Amino acid sequence: MKLRLATILSLAVLLLAFTLPALAQSDEKVDLGIITVKQKDLANQLAGELAKGASFETLAKRNSVGPASFRGGRLGKVPYARLRSEYRAALEGLAPNKPSKVIPTEEGYTILMRFDQPGEGGASPAPAFQAGGFKDLEKSTRFTTNEPSMDTSPVTPEISPGEPMQKSETDAPYLVARRKVLAGVESLIAGKLKQAESNFSQALGDNPREDSAVFLLEMTRQGIKGKVKPKAIKLFAEGFLAITENDGSVALQKFLECKKADPGFWQGELFAANMLAGQGQREEAKRIIEKEVLVRNPSSARAYVTLGLMAADENMPNKAREYLERAVQLNPEFAQAHYQLGMIAFYSRDFKTAERQFKQTIALDPFNDQASNSLGLVYLYTKRPNEAQKMYKKALSLNPGYPDAHVNLGNLYVTQKKVNLAIDEYVKALAVDPKFGPAYSNMAGAYALKGDWSEAATAADKALELGYQVPQGLLEAIAPHRAKKAQ
Repeated sequence: MKLRLATILSLAVLLLAFTLPALAQSDEKVDLGIITVKQKDLANQLAGELAKGASFETLAKRNSVGPASFRGGRLGKVPYARLRSEYRAALEGLAPNKPSKVIPTEEGYTILMRFDQPGEGGASPAPAFQAGGFKDLEKSTRFTTNEPSMDTSPVTPEISPGEPMQKSETDAPYLVARRKVLAGVESLIAGKLKQAESNFSQALGDNPREDSAVFLLEMTRQGIKGKVKPKAIKLFAEGFLAITENDGSVALQKFLECKKADPGFWQGELFAANMLAGQGQREEAKRIIEKEVLVRNPSSARAYVTLGLMAADENMPNKAREYLERAVQLNPEFAQAHYQLGMIAFYSRDFKTAERQFKQTIALDPFNDQASNSLGLVYLYTKRPNEAQKMYKKALSLNPGYPDAHVNLGNLYVTQKKVNLAIDEYVKALAVDPKFGPAYSNMAGAYALKGDWSEAATAADKALELGYQVPQGLLEAIAPHRAKKAQ
């Protein structure tokens, strides 16, 4: 099993005066957080801490038994009209970033909080990044219909703007969220922690599943409270930005420097270990995680996912599964931990478990194109071609620039004798990645089925030139036609 890890203002015056008359409109949405506990005394205590400025997300993670507790209670933007009447009453006139009164419910006692909404003043808007302004953090996972690889980097929060990043009215919420994350990273580099906090909070309003925003918001708030030195945060942000610009050497250097700036700052070392593992320095990466990161933060699910991927890369699936299951225990809503458990099951041909884990990944992260593509492979292997086709198309609707999903859809078309449609998909894959060997190899097979031996030979040669192994049977089928052409 192959592994490739990533090589991955204060608004107080305005907000306190802000009220919510517009929330009475049926189509209005509110960026909502929720904490639910069983004890009234605890609810009152938490409300008091929130009123004094405690982190809502931190208290939700530690105490809440309600929805999205592992995401800091963040529900994202929800329609106001669909909320319970008691929730609507509690929100009436409530200023952003202030806790509601304690609300008795059948689940226990609930506290609500509104978060910053885009355009409510103070926060710098996310910049309009032009198409191609940032390179992908990594190439897409290489899945073919034969042996899919565990070729992914879940440990580094993903910001992979393969789609145009120019703002428009039709932007998907997750793209808007990614822009705001990048704006927040730039604010961190500029030393504007409050502004960065607002950017990351807004990103979670657009997409509460945006893992990078969760990670960066927590880190930023530690900096605001003085628990992390500003120099370490700046170095980390510079490293994160270097990843988005595909400059792995600079990113690694910045992450390693974080410890010098602040010996207690484990996040930099986690990212450094992730990148070292991607460079093949697994022993050093493992040492950093076990002796440094987990010593200071034993509940880091990300660290266990990194260990799991390294174990998978060393062909130790049982050990990998053990690490990944530990990550899920620590954070049941960590989508990438579920995804990697699905990959372990897929390799073991345990398609029932793989299907369950990929579906769980999608439930936790609806924008995960890899999980949709992988679920399509499960459906293909379990002889459900119609469902496989739906999942490949779903992956491509999420990420049109996903060559693997194009190839898998093309391969499915071949089995349905829709050879021309298959070739179209291979061409689309190569438009995204001109060096994607599987697309050329499968294209050669498709042309061979059509009897177009010249095109088949050209595609096969290109695959071989790129170092991709073309099936021997296909090369033998093409060979006589090369001889005829030479005569």
